[in-house]
Amino acid sequence: MKSSGAKSDREGLRHIFNVLLQSGISIAAAIVMASAAFDATGADQPVKREIIPGSELMTPQERERYRQRIRGAKTPEQEQKVRSEHLQQVRERARLRGLRLPDEAKEPGK
Repeated sequence: MKSSGAKSDREGLRHIFNVLLQSGISIAAAIVMASAAFDATGADQPVKREIIPGSELMTPQERERYRQRIRGAKTPEQEQKVRSEHLQQVRERARLRGLRLPDEAKEPGK
């Protein structure tokens, strides 16, 4: 005959096992949901980086605003327009400061 203490120990172990099992399932579900959210944001896509012409004449805020405008362009033509306008602005800024932009600061496609 088993004592009631052994039965109580088994029930306690069974309860701990169930709690751990439920916790593991919850953690696994959270990982799956986080992974799906990460995939949905496109965060696994490589970031397209470009050298910003005249960036040495820009503040960090201006560089970030330029990047946002490029990312916000819906078509390649809109991207080109943003780049052309930017290039005009930094050329003028360089001229006013008596500087000359490097040759890399040519309009793309020209």
